[in-house]
Amino acid sequence: MSLINKPGKRISIWMIIKNELVYKKFGFITGVLSLVIATSGFVGAMILLRGDTLATEQLFMEKERELRAEMLQLEDDYRIIMRNMGYNVLILNETQSISELEKEGYASTYLDYEDVWKIAESGMTTLNHLLPVLQEKIYWPEKGMEILLSGIRGQVPVYSKPAHLTDDDQYRSPIMERVPEGKADLGSEVAVPLNLRPGDIFTIRGEEFEVNRVYSRRGTRDDLSVWIPLDKAQSILNRPGKINGILALECVCSTEELGQVAREVKEVLPHAQVFEFSSLIAARADVRQRAAKLHEEILQAEMAHQMELRREKERLASVLIILLITGASVWIFVLILNNVRERKHEIGILRAIGFSRLKVLQIFLGKSALMGVVAGIIGCMTGALAGVLWSGTGLSFSGQGSLVTPPVIITGLILAPLLALTAGLLPSVLAANQDPADIIGER
Repeated sequence: MSLINKPGKRISIWMIIKNELVYKKFGFITGVLSLVIATSGFVGAMILLRGDTLATEQLFMEKERELRAEMLQLEDDYRIIMRNMGYNVLILNETQSISELEKEGYASTYLDYEDVWKIAESGMTTLNHLLPVLQEKIYWPEKGMEILLSGIRGQVPVYSKPAHLTDDDQYRSPIMERVPEGKADLGSEVAVPLNLRPGDIFTIRGEEFEVNRVYSRRGTRDDLSVWIPLDKAQSILNRPGKINGILALECVCSTEELGQVAREVKEVLPHAQVFEFSSLIAARADVRQRAAKLHEEILQAEMAHQMELRREKERLASVLIILLITGASVWIFVLILNNVRERKHEIGILRAIGFSRLKVLQIFLGKSALMGVVAGIIGCMTGALAGVLWSGTGLSFSGQGSLVTPPVIITGLILAPLLALTAGLLPSVLAANQDPADIIGER
């Protein structure tokens, strides 16, 4: 069957293309196949790269969650370490003399017990682990010795720091445990000479207590201390509703912020003064900063590794796509060129019976365009399916659907016809420019 239609029928460009496709099935199929491979390769590569991007983002999110959990664990570990260092902030009445405090070992001026709750409920974020205390040096008549009587209660929760609290508003890692009702904790210089052990009963100014625990020697005033519940100390010392200090742990993130807590406390308690033990604060800031730096370094290293892998995949995909496009273009060029040579005499007859150069050009470019359209549709479907199946992201169906984006499909649908038309343009122009007289004269 030739390019020329059967006698008695009107000749049209699309009818000639149809007859040519029927006559040259193999050439058309192989041309479509080459374009399908190029198009599906492009679409599949784009989807695989997008799948890799989504997988990398998911990996980073998982890494963030894992590192966040590790950071919380590190913070818990650091809190335990900081327990050994003690509190680093002391809040006193503004009239308290520091020289007298250092001389006597306890404050002689007082705050209201409610003051500690004002700080806890103020929304302040620079303080944590608030511990109201009432301390005085007294004579213990029942044992004939001087002791530092310390009334404490459980740490007051800072409600602006919910991550540090349990569901019942208790600290997950308290710095100092509360003293149970009716019991007392003893320093070593009190318990050892008196031969007091956990479970023993004793009295202080008529109030009876059971030994809860005995602390090992610390080499500080704590060795001469007796810790009892705050309300009992207020009763023994005749200081109802009073405390003479608030111990706290400062939660600054850097040593540059030293002093901020004093300003914030003064806003809540104008009648208070704040003392920060900067060496302890600096140590705490240092461990926090090292933990944050470790977190950042791990994440940055992982991101750099993943980005390098992605760049390598993009380079490989670019080389593959270029090879596929080049191969398809060369094959289409050869197919159309051979078709022009085989149909030289039919082209001459068409020109002789009135077909213009433009119409001859349209015949061959139309065949190329049809080849490209068919290949574009098949290639996009094949590439999309292969890309989704091979993406290996482990996403749900809805997640896989997001891999196939409209820009990729539209580009694939345009790519195949564009390749076919570009590759077939030169042979088609050669066919259209042939002189019919020369062609017919050759027969």
